Order: sequence, then structure tokens, then C-alpha cells
Amino acid sequence: MKIFFALILLNIVFVTSCYYDKEEQLYPNSVETNCNIPLTYTNGIKDIIESNCVSCHKPGGNTPDLSTYTLVKENTTKITLRAITQKNMPSPSGMSACNITKLDNWIKAGTPQ
Repeated sequence: MKIFFALILLNIVFVTSCYYDKEEQLYPNSVETNCNIPLTYTNGIKDIIESNCVSCHKPGGNTPDLSTYTLVKENTTKITLRAITQKNMPSPSGMSACNITKLDNWIKAGTPQ
């Protein structure tokens, strides 16, 4: 009987130990502080898109292609909705607050290349 309760306790510990936290909430001093710097697509935004979006939104896939500036610019309404407003892209945890701010500022500036 003790083994049964020990296994149940061990399962509870394993299940409750898995969760997603935002880095900026856990380590507020380690997150970039220059989130409001002016960016262009080639100087900052391309890296954000490539590291967060292109793995799913690539050429030939079922989702919109975001691998080039033109295709990113064409999809800024969807990017604003899913990544900035709803904060559910990329799945499952979204982007860091700093990257969301950079992307939002870039779109508001007219998506400079």
C-alpha cells in the first residue's frame, strides 16, 4: 500500500513540475532593455522571424510563407493579431515581450526594409 501511495505522489510531482514561464517574468534583469530601438527588416526583424516563425511558416507549407520580406509585409495584419495581440504565435508559448515590442514597433513604423 505504501508503494501505491509513493507512486501516486511521484506522479503528482512529475505532472506539476512541467509548466511554461516567461523568461522576462522569472529573470527581469536578464531580458534585453533596448526593446524600443528602431529596427528594419534586415537589421533585427529578420532574425526574429527566422527564429520564431519560419520553422512552421516556410515555402510550400500549409501555413503562410514568412521567409522573405515581401511575404512578411503582406501578412502584417495576421502577425499583429496572432503574435502581438493574442500572443499565441509561435505556439505554444509565444514570443518574448521584447521581441513582441520590436515587431510591433517595426509594423507601426511602416515595415521598413
